[in-house]
Amino acid sequence: MESRRQILDWLESDPSSTRYITAARRLDEIVGQTLPEIRIAILRNIIIEPIAPYLKVHCSRLGMQLSLQLGNYDNLQQDVLQAASPLFEFKPDIVVLALRLQLLAPKLVLGYTSLTAAEVEELSVTVLDRVQDLVQAIRKRSTALILVHNFEQPAWPAYGILDAQWSHGQRNAIARLNQRLAESLQAIGSAFTVDVEGALSRLGYDRAIDDRYWHVGRAPYRPPLLEQLSREYVRFAAALKGKNKKCLVLDCDNTLWGGIIGEDGIHGIHLGADHPGSAYLEFQQAILDFYHRGILLAINSKNNEREVLDVLEKHPASLLKSGHFVAKRINWNDKATNLREIAAELRIGTDSLVFVDDNPAECAYVRRALPEIEVVQLPTDPTGYRRLLQSLDWFDTLALTEEDRKRSGMYQQEVQRQQLRQGSDSIEDYLRSLEMNVQIAKADDYSIPRIAQLTQKTNQFNVTTRRYTEQDVRLMKDDPAFDVLYAAVQDRFSDNGIIAVAIVGYENDLARIDTFLMSCRVIGRGIEQTLLATVLQAARERGCRFVQGEYIATTKNEPAKNLFAQSGFTSVEHPERNLWTRDLSLPLLQNPDWFREVRVNWR
Repeated sequence: MESRRQILDWLESDPSSTRYITAARRLDEIVGQTLPEIRIAILRNIIIEPIAPYLKVHCSRLGMQLSLQLGNYDNLQQDVLQAASPLFEFKPDIVVLALRLQLLAPKLVLGYTSLTAAEVEELSVTVLDRVQDLVQAIRKRSTALILVHNFEQPAWPAYGILDAQWSHGQRNAIARLNQRLAESLQAIGSAFTVDVEGALSRLGYDRAIDDRYWHVGRAPYRPPLLEQLSREYVRFAAALKGKNKKCLVLDCDNTLWGGIIGEDGIHGIHLGADHPGSAYLEFQQAILDFYHRGILLAINSKNNEREVLDVLEKHPASLLKSGHFVAKRINWNDKATNLREIAAELRIGTDSLVFVDDNPAECAYVRRALPEIEVVQLPTDPTGYRRLLQSLDWFDTLALTEEDRKRSGMYQQEVQRQQLRQGSDSIEDYLRSLEMNVQIAKADDYSIPRIAQLTQKTNQFNVTTRRYTEQDVRLMKDDPAFDVLYAAVQDRFSDNGIIAVAIVGYENDLARIDTFLMSCRVIGRGIEQTLLATVLQAARERGCRFVQGEYIATTKNEPAKNLFAQSGFTSVEHPERNLWTRDLSLPLLQNPDWFREVRVNWR
């Protein structure tokens, strides 16, 4: 029996449309596959059925099992408005609106030159209103992530060479429409645009659009564009379901610079404004873009450490500095061992790493030794490095928070904490010396994006690993039958921001802990005890007699396994679920005495 990895490797060797169809069928035939499900519904005014095998393959590639529902052709109003709509019975995680401007507002595509500026605006508003009505109707009945196709630019604009000169030209009008669409979706919440126009521009019109099939059967997208769109959908799905990666691990020689530092020396390597060094400089800038998005950077290089650090700190053209990297393994050990150590140091799983190297032998070795790590082999021509890096679809998130921008700095500060710990007489002395201030509060508009992001990304200290969108969190925040609490912590080294979340539902005299999670960066500091103590106190003040918790085991959340057992909860016999309960007539938990201050504002 073939494994999922074997099928995907076979497809990668020749990613033709025929092989995608075959690979999707072979993935369906795997016996005993237990991947988490992702439910995607597509509502459309085009024929898009051929996207199914591409979606199935890309979901499988990121460790998810696709369940797909396609609405009837050009039947959107009924799909979202009828009382017994199959859409809402399906309970999708993601709803896609695949709409083409040719049917929404034909004159914006064909016949544009006959329109006045006022008529262009009127048609644009009509399109936006229709899309917003559909999205709002979905939102009233579902907390699913909503994805809306933006609109293609014409390959040959209506006014010819003059079109680009005028603000009221066709291309500018559609660009403004796309921008307004994105802004309107952002205001709704947990709704995003799928960048069809971006995918089309990368492929080119002739590879992406089939005009004949559009006229014959309203099926405009060729296989390369269908493949690109399926990738875009799955990028959102991966971010929603916590399947994104956290750390980019990079080789050095012929990766961050051209040449071998141990042989060529700091003045002999290629790195600078002129070719071939310009390609490496461009690659470093793209890596810095990842850094500023909150993606962790690490080095895994067979080299003498001092020579590598000299390049980073002393080479006048190097954009990357030693401080950009949260972990470094610059030695002569095998790279798989180094990758395991990097993951352990950062307290993340090895499957959260993406390893980039130019050496085919090193890449092949890491793939064999650590198949859970995504390995990127760079092309022989360094001018392709930047584009390859930017095409990686493993690092997307649904929001960019202040904590993301500070993440690398927070990991650097963790080194200082560990140095402090090594000099302390006991763990309690170390924790007290951190001078931690903890704040526990109810969710608000400011904290909701971070709370949703933590539910999507936290895998280790997370008792149920339930994933929520911002809209999900907002609905629970506004529901009097729920409390959504977060914990934030500051210490002598930095402000760690929001690092823990508890979501509690209330029914009669029972409080059920739906979600309890904490960032791996602060495991072992007692913050979970303080947050849980607040949960118990809140439940008691609501008149509850018991608090119930549940532990749903995954391959990664072993660190949270004993939370309830160690916090005075009693195991509940159940044939299928790992339930725990705590009698609120018993004394409540106390905050650890090593915190300098605990401020609770949840009422």
